[in-house]
Amino acid sequence: MSIPTQELVINFHMTEVCNYRCTYCYAKWNDNQFRNELHLQPGQVEQLLSSLADFFLSANPFKQEFPYQTVRINFAGGEPMVLGKQFINALDTAKALGFRTSIITNGHFLTPDMLQQSSSKLDMLGISFDTADELIAQSIGRADRRGHWLNANQLVRIANTYRQLNSKGQLKINTVVNPFNWYENMSSLIAQVQPDKWKLLRVLPVHDVRQVITSEQYQAYVDRHAPHVSNLIAEDNDAMWASYLMINPQGRFYQNNGPEKGHLLSDPILKAGVEQAFSQIPFDFHAFANRYTHGVKS
Repeated sequence: MSIPTQELVINFHMTEVCNYRCTYCYAKWNDNQFRNELHLQPGQVEQLLSSLADFFLSANPFKQEFPYQTVRINFAGGEPMVLGKQFINALDTAKALGFRTSIITNGHFLTPDMLQQSSSKLDMLGISFDTADELIAQSIGRADRRGHWLNANQLVRIANTYRQLNSKGQLKINTVVNPFNWYENMSSLIAQVQPDKWKLLRVLPVHDVRQVITSEQYQAYVDRHAPHVSNLIAEDNDAMWASYLMINPQGRFYQNNGPEKGHLLSDPILKAGVEQAFSQIPFDFHAFANRYTHGVKS
């Protein structure tokens, strides 16, 4: 039985490089092969996006079994905006190929100039924002080496500017509930920002067992905010396994392999082809669709 969903989302982690050092970050491949990231090889990102378009934007066996209407490329990292012009080129390519587009960014590089260049091309702007408290941000690692972090006032300004530049675009805030922020209350800030979605993700224990919270702590954070935020989306760990379609910076499909177990990787997409590489990793479309069915949208 097929499960229809309007949009398939492909998360392309363009780079592992990031100016922040979040202690819980799962987007680490531990191979120290930044030199092998596709964006360092001229034309490779564009070729990857073109290959994805040829497969996912046309009739294919996967679409026949699991119908979807549109496909969105979500640029992630690391921090994709650290790549500057290379990110903008990839964004332009994705739009030209017919993808919808989005990004998840820590917001550090969302300068007025970057917002001017990118806002009209982003169907959704997603910002990772875990705390309005500077001490908590520093404890999490949500700051650069100079201690600079994205504060609440900057978040509000970015949100307002994005909406001015793209009235049809959606704004999403992602918050990872973790041992440092689970007791915080951000209701007033979220009321100011008014995102279209506020997703609360429970910290995922992929690499570091210390970065865990209890179910009670996570639920307490959700319950504290739910009465005040109508578009809150709670995503516990069980909803995350194999329900995201992800590509790493070297151009391989990958999946988290369970708590503390790292990643499963496909062959390089540009060598094996999209269909063959896609078949080499688990992807639970039912879990993906159920997140949408229950209002949990990536």
